[in-house]
Amino acid sequence: MSVVSSVVIPLVKLWLRSQTESLAHLEIVVGGSSWQILRGKIPNASVTAEEVVYQGLAITSIQLSAAQIHLNIPDLLKGESLKLLQPIQVQMSAHFSPQAVARCLCSALVQEAIATPFAMPSNDLELASLLQSLLSKLADFRLQELTVRGGSVFCRGIFPIQAT
Repeated sequence: MSVVSSVVIPLVKLWLRSQTESLAHLEIVVGGSSWQILRGKIPNASVTAEEVVYQGLAITSIQLSAAQIHLNIPDLLKGESLKLLQPIQVQMSAHFSPQAVARCLCSALVQEAIATPFAMPSNDLELASLLQSLLSKLADFRLQELTVRGGSVFCRGIFPIQAT
């Protein structure tokens, strides 16, 4: 078993779990050789998670992927906290069940973003319109696809993560 799979990936999983309120399943796939990864140069990585709650938002399933990731892995192995050394672009695909959508719409984060009382959407068209409006408020998020069917939502887009 390599240092990457026995030490680095569990540390990254621990950090990701600490960023969420709850998380049922988490899988991380890291591309590159052990030598590249131990130097903090990760050519590509993907994260798949299910039943995630992040800042009050309930996400049924999500997949994130990024390339050219530069982390402070050598420092991490010396006991320092994980840091992203250069900004990255993250490709996201997320699915929200009707129950997750309802929970998201009631979250403080969404209520704050809407800033005015609203009636819960009664059909897919109203929900899609509301979500389009909400997503347009995310300055750095570029929406690529938004599909609403039977109260379920599929969303795909790109967003940056800044160096820490």
